[in-house]
Amino acid sequence: MSNVINPPPALTDETFPGLFEACRSRASQERWAEIPWIGDLWEGRQQAAAQQKPMFIWAMNGHPLGCT
Repeated sequence: MSNVINPPPALTDETFPGLFEACRSRASQERWAEIPWIGDLWEGRQQAAAQQKPMFIWAMNGHPLGCT
């Protein structure tokens, strides 16, 4: 007997299309990709200064998924 309260449906030829569609990303979920990000720090600094706007810097150290 399984301890899983709500087990996933079995993966079959009939259930695969629905499960695949549920996992597929949507354009509405990818809005961050529409932002014209600047990948070069110096270029971003120059543009921010010229437009008198602050900079948003996303910096991290290590593996992006936290795996070490």
